[in-house]
Amino acid sequence: MKKLIYLPILSIIFSILVFSCQKKEAFKEELSSGGYKAVIISDQPPHVGINIWRIEIYTPDGKPLTGAKVSVNGYMPPMPGMPEMSFDYPVEEKGSYYESNVNLSMGGTWQITIKAEKGKEKVEFKFGFNL
Repeated sequence: MKKLIYLPILSIIFSILVFSCQKKEAFKEELSSGGYKAVIISDQPPHVGINIWRIEIYTPDGKPLTGAKVSVNGYMPPMPGMPEMSFDYPVEEKGSYYESNVNLSMGGTWQITIKAEKGKEKVEFKFGFNL
């Protein structure tokens, strides 16, 4: 009889462990510009503080754009009693994608611009959100 009680408890514990170990995307944004595609992925939704964004950029033929100079800029327009804010965030190439620590300093409307340049190829992606 005791064995029957332990089975459901062990099953519940196992289920909790399995689901807690799965990595889930909390933020994903897909952008396109001039045939290029950018995908921004983060483990957390945008929040005040440092947001680690994985940025994948694809050429018009669907291949990852590697070896490019990529920049990320966050802009917040001026509001009453506050000047505009503009920040350039460091970007590091990590093989077939890029990573940036985007520090969103406060809540409000943020406009993000991602630029990629490789040789004569230049592409720019823009999107915005409220924090």
